[in-house]
Order: sequence, then C-alpha cells, then structure tokens
Amino acid sequence: MKKQLWFGAASLACFTISADAQDRFPAEDSNDSMLRRRNRISLKATFNFNIKTEFTSATPNNTGALVPGVNRTYDNGFVNVDISGNAGGTTWNWGYDTAGQSLAADPAAPFLGASSLAFHSVNSLADGQTRGSRDKMVPGFELVYEEVLGRFHISEKRRVNIGILTSFGYMRLGQRESGPLAGVVGLTTDKYAPGAVLPPLAPYSGSFGTAGPLIPDVPADRALTAVAATGSVVNKLDGSLYGFNIGPFIEIPLHDRISLTLGGGLGVVYANTTYTYSETVVVPGVVTASRSGRVSADDWLFSGIARANLYVALTAAWSWELGLAYQYAGNSRSSVQGKSSNLKLDGIMTVNTGLNYAF
Repeated sequence: MKKQLWFGAASLACFTISADAQDRFPAEDSNDSMLRRRNRISLKATFNFNIKTEFTSATPNNTGALVPGVNRTYDNGFVNVDISGNAGGTTWNWGYDTAGQSLAADPAAPFLGASSLAFHSVNSLADGQTRGSRDKMVPGFELVYEEVLGRFHISEKRRVNIGILTSFGYMRLGQRESGPLAGVVGLTTDKYAPGAVLPPLAPYSGSFGTAGPLIPDVPADRALTAVAATGSVVNKLDGSLYGFNIGPFIEIPLHDRISLTLGGGLGVVYANTTYTYSETVVVPGVVTASRSGRVSADDWLFSGIARANLYVALTAAWSWELGLAYQYAGNSRSSVQGKSSNLKLDGIMTVNTGLNYAF
C-alpha cells in the first residue's frame, strides 16, 4: 500500500511539472519563426583587412672562396668551371659585360703594369631592411552552410538555436612594395691576370663545352670596399587564399525578424602564392647590377576563427546578414636568391555581407 502511494505521488508530481513547463513554454506558440528552420546556406562578399607582407633581403655571396674549381657569379660577368674541370688552373667558361673591366696596364699591385680583368659584385641596397606592403582591403567571397542541431528556451516565447557551421572562403592576393633606394653598400672586386691573353671585345660570354680564350680560374686580387650607390627595388606577392572552417554556433533572437549568431571554429588556409622581385643597384663608374627572381609556394596553414553575424529576415526563407570575423592562420614564407616574402595572416579582420536561404 505504501509503495502504491509513493508511485502515485511521484506520478502526480511529474504530471504537474510537465503541465507547468508546457504552460510556460508552449511548443509551437513562439515569436521566433525564423529560428525554426533547420538548414541554411549563404553566399557572402567579404572585405578582409590586416593582411600584410614583409619583404627582406640578404645578398648571397656568389663569388666563392679563393680556391680553384669554383663557379663565381658577378654582377658584370662570370668565371665558371669548364668541361675540362679547369685543367691547368684555367677556364674558358667565362664572360664579362663592359670594356672598362679590362685594363691593358693595371698600375695597382699585384699587376704593376700588367693587364687585368676586373669583375664586381655589389650588395643590395635593401639588405638589412624589412619593407612592408601597403595595408589595403582584400575582397573575396564566402560560402557557408549551417545545420541547426537543437533548440532550447531562454524565455516563454524565445528559443535559441545551436548547431554547426562549415564555410569555404576565397580571396585573391596582390601585395606590392617598391621605391627608390640610396645608401652605402658593400662592393667585392675580383681581378684576374689574363697574361698574354687578349680578352675578346665586350660583351663576351664563353661556354661550358666550347673551348675559347683561357684565363686563370682564381682571382689574383680581391678587394672589399664600402661605396655609395643608388637604385630601386620592386617586390610582388601574387596568389590565392582558400579557407576551410568548421565549428559550433549559437543563434539568439533579438526581434521577431532579427537574430544574432555567435560562433567559432578551426580549419585550414591553403596559400598558393608567387613571389617575384626585381632590383637595380648603380655604383657610378663601376657597375650597374640588375637582378630579378621568381618562386612559387604552396602552404597549408592551420587556422582559428571567431565570428558574429546579424540576420534580418526578408521573407519566410530569405534573410540578409551582416557579419564580423577574426581569423588567425600564421605566416607563409617564400625565398629566392636572398630575397624573402613573409605573408602575415595572424590577425585577419573580415567584414562580410550577403543573402542567406533557409530550407
């Protein structure tokens, strides 16, 4: 008898609680009709800020140590190993650019009136500097799918949605930095002793396999000096960024036709970039160096994102949305011939807007 009374009391209490809950939170009597939809897809334009690229320079030493059998590259010529392996300490695989590099009677030591052939290599005026691209807005687009997984009440007639959001985004990069330069740079001057060999008229370029005039393959003299120079540099980073993110969200009604979504997630950014540079360095009366380089890179970067979106219902199915997002994806670095680009994706701020369709 006591057990029957206990079960009866418990059943009555559960019925009372259930009836009270239904009174307070009717299942269908709500003003948040736009939150009832379970699946949503949106296409948005994005306006991305705080994407920067830093460019640095460190001129490589291509003149080689003063030992035989080394390829040496200069800004006005080259002295490389030939097919014979520089037999006898000489090579025919060499070339020079201007007539002023050849002296029939060089008064300086160790030539003391004998002939000489001079080659020069000059450092970049951008060495030791970090030059940044102009910070400007980068447009793009984003495709988003939202799946509502559940709802819970926050008041009698208001419920919030919780769910998962996946997104794909794209933007086209075009980072630039350029300008004139002036300053003091390091100049390497290597002089060779051609002896009785009369250099062909400049410009001259020998080859690896075809015999020609021979010069020693080791400089007779090397001088390192600091000289005044002028010039210019142009750095470019072009490419595309593709972003993939997935994470949870919560949608809160603010009005019958307005709601706010807060969310975040993790993902990856695929950076497909091409870095190119060109520069000139002019040492008056000595050498004009013209250099360029190009390198492509593909990087996968892990990312994290936080976002907030405001939805305004236009019809039963369509909504307009305006959003703000912050994304961290690290850095992507590319290097060629001593020049480097460092794409910084460690604080992207994005404003987005578009249409949302619920079904």
